[in-house]
Amino acid sequence: MDADALIADLDADQRAAVTAESHLVAVIAGAGSGKTRVLTRRIAWRVATEKADARHTLALTFTREAAGELRRRLSFLGMRDRVEAGTFHSVMLAVLRQRWDDTNRRPRTVVPDRRRLVGDVLDGSQRRGIDGLLGEIDWATARGIRASDYAGRARRAQRSPSAGVERAAAVFNDFEQLKRKRGIIDFDDVLSLVITEMEYDTGFADGLRWRFRHLLVDEAQDLNPLQHRLVDLLRAGRDDLFIVGDPAQAIYGFNGADPTLLVDVERRFPGVEVVRLPVNHRCTPQIVRTGVQVLAAAEQPTQLVSNRGDGPVVERLAGDDEDAEARLVAGSIVRLDPNLIRSGSVAVLARTNAQLAAFGTALGSLGIAVRRSATASGTPLQVAVRQASMLGSASQLRAWAHDMLDAHDALLTVQAEQAISHEGIDRRATAQADRAVDELEAERRVATVLLDYLRDQQLGDGAGFRSWVAMTNPFDDRSTDGVDLLTFHASKGREWHAVYVTGVETSLVPHKSATTAVTRAEEGRLLYVAATRASDRLTLSWAERRGGYARKPSPFINDLDLSEPEAMPPPASLRRRRAKIDPLLAALQEWRDNAARKADVLPTQLCSDRDVKAIAANKPTTVAELAAATSFGTIMAQRLSEQILPLVAQSKSTITGA
Repeated sequence: MDADALIADLDADQRAAVTAESHLVAVIAGAGSGKTRVLTRRIAWRVATEKADARHTLALTFTREAAGELRRRLSFLGMRDRVEAGTFHSVMLAVLRQRWDDTNRRPRTVVPDRRRLVGDVLDGSQRRGIDGLLGEIDWATARGIRASDYAGRARRAQRSPSAGVERAAAVFNDFEQLKRKRGIIDFDDVLSLVITEMEYDTGFADGLRWRFRHLLVDEAQDLNPLQHRLVDLLRAGRDDLFIVGDPAQAIYGFNGADPTLLVDVERRFPGVEVVRLPVNHRCTPQIVRTGVQVLAAAEQPTQLVSNRGDGPVVERLAGDDEDAEARLVAGSIVRLDPNLIRSGSVAVLARTNAQLAAFGTALGSLGIAVRRSATASGTPLQVAVRQASMLGSASQLRAWAHDMLDAHDALLTVQAEQAISHEGIDRRATAQADRAVDELEAERRVATVLLDYLRDQQLGDGAGFRSWVAMTNPFDDRSTDGVDLLTFHASKGREWHAVYVTGVETSLVPHKSATTAVTRAEEGRLLYVAATRASDRLTLSWAERRGGYARKPSPFINDLDLSEPEAMPPPASLRRRRAKIDPLLAALQEWRDNAARKADVLPTQLCSDRDVKAIAANKPTTVAELAAATSFGTIMAQRLSEQILPLVAQSKSTITGA
């Protein structure tokens, strides 16, 4: 890898973060500021400059999708040695299983379906209060609190479970005894057991620190106290730690996440070098300003600016009731460029899953497909195919497929079930809950199909697999077109060209369950996260009545200033120059810029200026014509045709219509 090339396309702040001389670095990365780019470039740059060893590097994140994206980007950057990248639980489960094997201990079965286990210690009449009891056990385990210590800690924290502290303590104790009796552990025990092993066996702890001597943590604002403790143990004696996060995107307080880690980072990590990324490269200034104003209304000021040119004004829609709101949103979507819908670049976001059904109905009545609900298999399937397509040989493809099938065993299936059981309008709804089943199913499907491809083809590479998928449609999916429907939580980490943030009204935003200053502040951050998922177009909507009750716009948007400064008309010479711009060329350049940003490459690396101009001049309508007009080659033309040819067709229809 060329160290200089790794930082050539970074802005000044990103470059400072990647090349920081300190081994202890905290990056405060605002929404859209390129945190994943910085994290992967930091790993690659340190390896390229021989400041770190890839084989001893560990990158921890919170979702398998994020971990897969880290691995994909590192591979694209030219990393030859494998970096350990995964979720806290998946990496530590592998460590724990190896520990059991090394110490000749019988492995304990991991059964993360906590709800079922708690239900087993309750009689029928008590099970109606299971959610509250689960909440208390979740709260305690996220903080490493044992059942014997729960009552005292809960009182000090002023917990008030509906069943009472003593009853919750008794259920917690019975739950722990049941696990010991059955010889099982639940999912959160994985981290606490690794921590216990490290605290009581210095040799084991030193071995882990030697193995994972370069530690990086993504989404650090989401760390709960148990994960904090694990990070502290792993970095002890070395302080070779690189953390990236954004306090303004801390939305998992129900899981014990503490955003003050990054707010007070210099106190928490004495001697840390702090680098801030205040420039948003994703959103227009109008969208960034809206997000900043939302945070200000929630009394959480932040400094974030956009480096993009002006975009459309942020729109607001108000319906008489929830059905009218859905019709207004659907009516707005149907007027968008059809290519945005075909490419999955439009999303409708809601605070709760219960709100989404009305939007699905309204969109369907206008003939607009819904590409993704909370448990559909759209984007995760595409992500998994893209991961496989980056591999260069049949042996690598086969190894990847078996890794996927081996890694996603019953543990993760139950994990997804557990997450979904916690989902709804309560505060435990998370992005992991909405995506876990999708990701698991997608990776298994792709791995299975990939093995079929290798059996049929005997030889092949990732690019060939991608082309084969496009030609054969082995997943039997009728279409990937349509609008995404997701909750605010599930949207984190994703982006769309146009986003409709709905139900921005009292009782929903902030949610009625947010009864304290802390939880209301988190609701403000949640709205900020949802709004900044849009790159170019943002619409806020609400209902004046919902469920028969009057509603008002959310206090987070009461004072929202969406006005635009009056613009001076451009000089006549510039107006004449603009009139001569080829609309297809402009559309192709916009596509290239957006696609390159998502792929974390330079626009010219994705598609040269010469090829862009050749496409605009020749207006190809088939893959063969696209390949002939450019330097792509057949495989690359096949891969890019689904994005380029619709732009050409749209330009032709516009000319015909004119």
